[in-house]
Amino acid sequence: MNQPTRVMLSVMALLCLVSAPVPAKANDKDKLVGSWRMVAFKVQASDTGETKDALGPKPQGRMILTASGFITNYRVADGRKPAQTDAERAQLLRTMAAWTGRYRVEGNRLIVKTESAWNEEGTGSERPRTFVLDGNRLTLTTVVPRSNFFEGRPATGNEYFEREE
Repeated sequence: MNQPTRVMLSVMALLCLVSAPVPAKANDKDKLVGSWRMVAFKVQASDTGETKDALGPKPQGRMILTASGFITNYRVADGRKPAQTDAERAQLLRTMAAWTGRYRVEGNRLIVKTESAWNEEGTGSERPRTFVLDGNRLTLTTVVPRSNFFEGRPATGNEYFEREE
């Protein structure tokens, strides 16, 4: 390989490294502050690798993080319809999640202490998620020991957000 080709390949490799998403650092807490719109929520079974859209292909949701350490998150499945019966209302609860509390950042982990939630099982719990910032995109990853999406088997959830301006 000649010298110009080696130089060009080295420059291209460097550009790939510079533009690749990197795990966030503790000082990235300020970069998390703001309003984030959910664009996808995917879960993957740990044992089989099967992947599902947790809330359908076009979920709706918003996560808001404040500089003072408060967080609120609301998300619903696509295609929801107003309920007319108690059974339909119960189904609506199975196609949503909402919670609020305080958060802190430790390295590339966003740790949420839930103060109230749509599901009381989550209230009072501390839930860590890893996060990756890539420009105006945020990915949160959570490992769960028992997933409702895979009959109680372990899974990994990935929530994808875009910053709202």
